[in-house]
Amino acid sequence: MKLGLSPLQAGGNFEDTIQECERAEAAGFDSVWLGEHHNNPLLYPRPLLGLTAIATRTRRLRLGTGVLLLPLYRPLDVAEEAAMVDVISNGRLILGVGAGYAPEEFDAFGVSLKERGSRMDEAVPLIQRLWSGEQVTHEGRHFRMTNATVAPRPVQRPRPPMWFAGWLEPAIRRAGRLGDGWLGGPSARLDELARCVSMYRDARVAAGRDPDTGDVALMRYVFVAESVERARAIAGAPFIRSFENTYFKWPHPVVKRPPGELTIERLSEDRIVLGDPASCVMQLQRFQRELRLTHLILRMSVTGVPADAAERSLDLFTREIMPALR
Repeated sequence: MKLGLSPLQAGGNFEDTIQECERAEAAGFDSVWLGEHHNNPLLYPRPLLGLTAIATRTRRLRLGTGVLLLPLYRPLDVAEEAAMVDVISNGRLILGVGAGYAPEEFDAFGVSLKERGSRMDEAVPLIQRLWSGEQVTHEGRHFRMTNATVAPRPVQRPRPPMWFAGWLEPAIRRAGRLGDGWLGGPSARLDELARCVSMYRDARVAAGRDPDTGDVALMRYVFVAESVERARAIAGAPFIRSFENTYFKWPHPVVKRPPGELTIERLSEDRIVLGDPASCVMQLQRFQRELRLTHLILRMSVTGVPADAAERSLDLFTREIMPALR
């Protein structure tokens, strides 16, 4: 199983994010991932732009979008920008895409939320054709292009891998049919994730593809300290605020806010990982074992967690947890 890091993506000082990625590369992580949200003061937009900056300060890390909201864009724009990231990074891009579910983001771009699935279905094959060097003419329901081509092409051949996020059956079947992997977000419980992973592997079989060759990746909030009590004291309130201001704020198709007062103990149940190194190893190995993960992506820094505490958590993870997961 490979290990990725989703660095700090808030605060307005992108240098902090870049430095966290540099520490991740030095510590032996395999990848870093940037998400995308709009109309939100706590989260950055434009992950491909951010990955371009990170690419110039790293040499080995794979660079992933976790995830790019594909229905908001024209396929040619995404194909060109992603190709440039792959060229600048010398072939390190993983393009993670998702349909999105926050109404205010679609309103901001003037895109109908009801059309997100059909826009995905039309855009993905176009991006893959453009990456191949083919000259593409297309007139479809949502997009039109005439004699379009991408130059330079991505370094990776035949193309960079595409991973798909999504919780509903049509999205997961799209991942099995068109994608190279399925990426589970940080907000779902283990039982919710297990159903999605099973459906994804079935979808690959239905599409005539090997169910064991598609990547299964998972993003989790993780914080490590010398004790469970200290981990909860430092990261508990910031993690709760992060969930309240993002995942529980939007009309998520699967993940629902637990009723009543939200405590860190309730939020931790099969959802986030906080504790001492030994307990974190057991929790993460359970996700790894039950989902047969190929890639685990950690989110250890959120607004409200002091920078020195986040660095200490990363150091503990690197020294005492990473070897057990490898």
